[in-house]
Amino acid sequence: MSIVDQFSALLPKYACSMSITHNDHLGVYETVAQQVSDGSWVTRSDFVSDAECERAIETNELWAIQWYPDTPVGFYKRFASTLEALLEGIND
Repeated sequence: MSIVDQFSALLPKYACSMSITHNDHLGVYETVAQQVSDGSWVTRSDFVSDAECERAIETNELWAIQWYPDTPVGFYKRFASTLEALLEGIND
């Protein structure tokens, strides 16, 4: 099995589109803590766990995945402090 196939097997099923980002908050000169406290995009409830939210704030590392499972209208998003935790969290 190729590395692409292995990686694809870890991702949620999606019908429209999916994106994975790392540290987007740095592009607007904010910390993870600021983004979480603002709550306009990054919310505590969207983290894969409370522990991952705290770890992301402590390390200022933020991985995000957003996917559209059925249509280009409704989407899911999840956050974690590492890519590994993110991929494990979306498949729990």
